[in-house]
Amino acid sequence: MSSHMSDMYDLLSPESLSENYVRQLRQTIDAYLPQYVFIGEVLQNSLDAVREAAKGKHEINIEIDFDEMEVSIRDDALGFPNDPKLLFLGGGKKDGKKLAGQVGVGLKVVLFSSERFVIRSRTAEGTFRFAVDNACDFDKSSDVRPSFSMPKRFEEDPDPLDSIGTEITYRFRSDKVPGTYLQEISQEALPKGLRSEFMQTLKNAVDSGNFPTRFAALLACDLKRFSYLGMTSVPDPLKETTVNITVKCESPVSAISETLGELFDGETEFTFSTRVGYLSMGETVSWAKPPKPARYSQHLGAGGIDLPKTQNGFNVIEYRTTQEFEALLTNARGKLPDEIETFRKQLFSKINHVRLTIARIPHFERYLPGGSQRIFSANGVVTRHSPDLTRGRNQQYVRCFDIVVDVDAELNYGKYHLKNMRLVGLLKKFINEAYRSTIQNAASRFVGKADPFEEDERSVAFWSRKDLLRPELTIKKVPADENDVIALFFELAGMNKFPEFRWYGLSQRDRYDARAVIQRVGESEAVLENPSESDLRVVEFKIRASSITQDFDREDKNPRDIHLLVCYEEGESKSEQFQFIDLQDSDTRDRAPERIFPHVKRVLKDTQSGYEVQVLILRDFLEEAFPPPPPPAVPEDEVDE
Repeated sequence: MSSHMSDMYDLLSPESLSENYVRQLRQTIDAYLPQYVFIGEVLQNSLDAVREAAKGKHEINIEIDFDEMEVSIRDDALGFPNDPKLLFLGGGKKDGKKLAGQVGVGLKVVLFSSERFVIRSRTAEGTFRFAVDNACDFDKSSDVRPSFSMPKRFEEDPDPLDSIGTEITYRFRSDKVPGTYLQEISQEALPKGLRSEFMQTLKNAVDSGNFPTRFAALLACDLKRFSYLGMTSVPDPLKETTVNITVKCESPVSAISETLGELFDGETEFTFSTRVGYLSMGETVSWAKPPKPARYSQHLGAGGIDLPKTQNGFNVIEYRTTQEFEALLTNARGKLPDEIETFRKQLFSKINHVRLTIARIPHFERYLPGGSQRIFSANGVVTRHSPDLTRGRNQQYVRCFDIVVDVDAELNYGKYHLKNMRLVGLLKKFINEAYRSTIQNAASRFVGKADPFEEDERSVAFWSRKDLLRPELTIKKVPADENDVIALFFELAGMNKFPEFRWYGLSQRDRYDARAVIQRVGESEAVLENPSESDLRVVEFKIRASSITQDFDREDKNPRDIHLLVCYEEGESKSEQFQFIDLQDSDTRDRAPERIFPHVKRVLKDTQSGYEVQVLILRDFLEEAFPPPPPPAVPEDEVDE
């Protein structure tokens, strides 16, 4: 460039603190989910711009090209300011505006995850265009790191936008970000592939003329359930905003996956429109043909006693006042929980609204991607908090209700957790008390004591599971449920395969599954003979060890609390923060080999804190405990000469 260095900024060297800045940038990117990097953050930028623009109808146009791994998002709002400092990490803030983006970080996360990043803007003052190549190489060693210099003012766009607004286009070098995002959609909404219950709703969406393909419906449902598009409370400026999405892919089966490619329904390019707002059963049920579940808005009453049994329906109610919040906490005897004064003083004033939907489990699985959820949102922005339900006796009804609690609070950098952890604790107590006092009883009355549809599904699932092929065991099928893993472990324990363990109880109500005294590698048998309470270890059971990373991300569980994770198989971690490594390569082996639990060969490492959870994999243990018999010896006279 012809400009002097004094006229230039270096995106990676504010005040010459390049290496610290690079490290901070990497940590920030790792805090964001692939979904937000792929489409969420730039979409949020456009939504916030529309909220600050003049009232009226607005459009946001999104184009996704899976062949090129490229996304383009255009809005007709105010236009991005001609201020290059806004592309520094922490170079712009939106404090006090109650927008989805509070700290101005997300756009930089996308920029430095991209192979090609182009921003074009037209404001009332003028136009500009700025492009960056290979920004995803920002954390390479300094001697090979690309230069990221830019002018102190963006240059005028030679081919300007035809109207006020912003257009951001970015391309990924590989399919890592979009691929991970699509994999999450598939696993969450379609856990059984093309046999998943939600497939019927995708078909309904196309048959009713709401979407051109099933993939279009799936993408819209995911964005309206798990991204900034799915605002649980839509601000007035966004109520008339239309989001148009164009998807392109020449060979979807090979470029994406066999399952998702099938949902393109033979199309290689299609466009559809949707609106801002959290996806509800009311919306997806409207796509279905009769007979379909009817919508009710019946109040629960004290202890949930007023909700009648309904064979084919769902009940939706909203709570917005302190009096209504207390009604949700009033049990059948008319009593409020012991924490009510704390709720009144510290919680109720922060709650914007509570939206509660009660329905049968099969209805949730058919009409909502991933089934029912229990979430918190911050001024409409959905978070990844998902509280465990530990109160109440009827745990079979936990999946019979979907609840959103929207609060006036700020989000962290990754925008999927609340900053105020005390508020999170109060919210979890509030939902547990509501479940114990009213929701469990209301769900029991509404759906009844048994659901034939669900029981039939379970019967089929039991018999059709893959055979374990272990004649030594009474367990005949490969574990498909956490209870199967527990049963398998204790059958092996009954065969004296785990003499190092002494168990002191399992619980569905506790935050963690079990407590045990375990003789570790460096301990004598005395720990088993004369244990004390301090010797109790926290043990968690999972089908796949990788699934616990979701509990960590939602803060339902803490890796520092878990001593041993017992699973059937390892699975693949979808979180960049938590990764599986061999025990021999772990810090646990280097620093405290005497504290290793028996039969452990892998650990799950928190790459941010360095903490490691030891993992006992039963599938691998079975291979060692019951090796296949050697092939029969061939008599010498039968051996070919």
